[in-house]
Amino acid sequence: MTEPTTPSTERAELSRELGEFLVEFSIGVHRYAMYPLGHPSLAPVVENIVGRLAELFRERRTLMIGVAQRQLVIEGVATDRKHPVLADLAARLHGHQVGALSVELGVTATEIEGLLAALAEEPEREGVPLGVRPAEQVPSWEHARLHRLGYERLELKADGTSSAAGAGWEDTLWLGLAQATLGGEGDLMEAPDGASLAQGLEKRGAAGGYDRVVAEYLRRIPRELRGREGAEPEKLRQKVAEFIRELDDGTLRRLVGMGDASERRRFLLDANQSLAVESVVKVLSAVAAADQQTISHSMTRMLQKLAVHAQQGTGSQRSQADTALRENVEALITEWELKDPNPEAYTSVLDAMSRASPVFRAPEAEEDRVTGARRLVEMSVEVDAFGPIVARAVTDLMEEGGTGHVLAMVRAAATGNLAARKIREILTTPKQLRQALASGTVDDQVLKSLVEEMGADAVDPLLDVLCESQDRSVRRRIFDALAGMGLVAGERAAARLAQGPWFVLRNMLALLQRLDPIPAGFNPQPFLTHEDERVRREAFPLALRRGSRDRALAAALSDPDERMIRMALAELQSTIPDAVLPTLVNRVVLAQDRPSDVRSSAIKLLANSGSPLGLNTLLTLTTSGKTLLGRPRVADPSPEVLAALRGLAQRWAERDDVKEVLEQAARSKDPDIRGAVHLTSSTRVSPGGTS
Repeated sequence: MTEPTTPSTERAELSRELGEFLVEFSIGVHRYAMYPLGHPSLAPVVENIVGRLAELFRERRTLMIGVAQRQLVIEGVATDRKHPVLADLAARLHGHQVGALSVELGVTATEIEGLLAALAEEPEREGVPLGVRPAEQVPSWEHARLHRLGYERLELKADGTSSAAGAGWEDTLWLGLAQATLGGEGDLMEAPDGASLAQGLEKRGAAGGYDRVVAEYLRRIPRELRGREGAEPEKLRQKVAEFIRELDDGTLRRLVGMGDASERRRFLLDANQSLAVESVVKVLSAVAAADQQTISHSMTRMLQKLAVHAQQGTGSQRSQADTALRENVEALITEWELKDPNPEAYTSVLDAMSRASPVFRAPEAEEDRVTGARRLVEMSVEVDAFGPIVARAVTDLMEEGGTGHVLAMVRAAATGNLAARKIREILTTPKQLRQALASGTVDDQVLKSLVEEMGADAVDPLLDVLCESQDRSVRRRIFDALAGMGLVAGERAAARLAQGPWFVLRNMLALLQRLDPIPAGFNPQPFLTHEDERVRREAFPLALRRGSRDRALAAALSDPDERMIRMALAELQSTIPDAVLPTLVNRVVLAQDRPSDVRSSAIKLLANSGSPLGLNTLLTLTTSGKTLLGRPRVADPSPEVLAALRGLAQRWAERDDVKEVLEQAARSKDPDIRGAVHLTSSTRVSPGGTS
């Protein structure tokens, strides 16, 4: 299959000066990732970068670098995604979720050193990516700044601030797409709608550098939305659906064509699993055109019909159509290599099906939509007459997705209407609520109304379905409803913790986390030793809240589950209780079966504690016996040993026993060991060493 050719407008190249600067900067980040701070190999790198910037600042005052997954965008021009050095730099910045970085005239060598050191961190091993940290924790300097992904401008404001600080990840991604779509023009004081973005992108036309950033955001959003439920992700889905719907086919094909075949296929898979059905159909057509694949007209019509039913059908019909559409798209992707996967006879049958009457037809606006069951219930309320036939009609109407209409009908009935009271009793029985929830025919507003009608009687049916349902969206809605019911929901959820499979316990504990206060008699401590780690993870935050913080931290640090340990280490960032120190040392720092990065993180915390136990542990880690002259022998280099040496140099460099170790380390033949002790000016060594 031939890849689409790139338009000539996208072949703009960087100037020699900009290209050389980016290469030097990439080399600098790589060096800082290899060598510890203070290593002699780092000084020339900073000098080279400062020299390149001096040349660039002869014609400009600010240099802005936008970040895509494998490309950098500088002054509207994108770097070659196949360039090994620049692609590596882009990938590193993208891994830190940095949207852009800026350097201003007047930047100093010290500021460049700080910038390189920050970017050299490995987020997978050393903590949270720079771009997702709170704004006050993102490193910044007077003349250099990292802009978090999405809501920092690709052009500095006069006051150097961001109008969208504090946005959630959904707003971050949307504002990032908006900024790239608008090409950095104008301040984004609020998030624009999808239609405005589509119009702005079409009006601007092809712009290679910015288009690549737009394409990257368009691929990233479905990937981030996969598996996420809730109000905010749903708002983002709606915005993206509007954006894709309003884009003309040519513009969408241009954006989709920015990636290679594997990226386009991954984008389509992600979109199929996370975006609205109308967006899936349009993305499918764009990807097919970019990959030179053929989708028959009959198949296209069938998918479009399924999309209509998925949006306008009633009750379970919407769910069935949604599932059928996504399964068909999945099958199409699987057979993508076939130029036309449909034999002639099959195509004829498919074409006939696509032209046939719908299995479940969306009625026209002016069409009479009153079914027999609905008419019968309405007549029952009007004449105040009730019997078995009416009861059956109410049940049928609820199964068809008419629960909301029936509830509104009986609420509007006159006071004293016997039929309305009987119908309300049917609607609000636990059995009917369970059936309605399990069938998926009750939307959020109707569920809220039913819960208001039933009060505390709704708790047990909601908990039953929460425990049994395999549908994630159903569980999410019930979860939200229960969380709003307060203490009564918490007490009954706690009662169910006496027994049940792991997923019941996990869901009940997760529900209790959202309640305030927690039921008085609930004790989360026993669940910290449950055989399933998913239960233990949900119990840990509750144990911290119940006043047993030290016991909870000790249990988490002793847990075989790595995620539990990481949760405990995150909780210990501010302070380490004395009672927890021995567990931190014995079960994490000195435990050889723990991952190296986990042990290194624990060593850093231990050094910050300033405790005698911490000092002795660091000395144990950094030494391995004595030399022939009776001096301490420095242990072989490892991430744990280097972290311990840094801790000693930072915290206890003035102690005689520590000085002896640091002096030996400073004379080491290993550059990593020497560099680890160059963190404090108080470290001094005798001639022959470095300081």
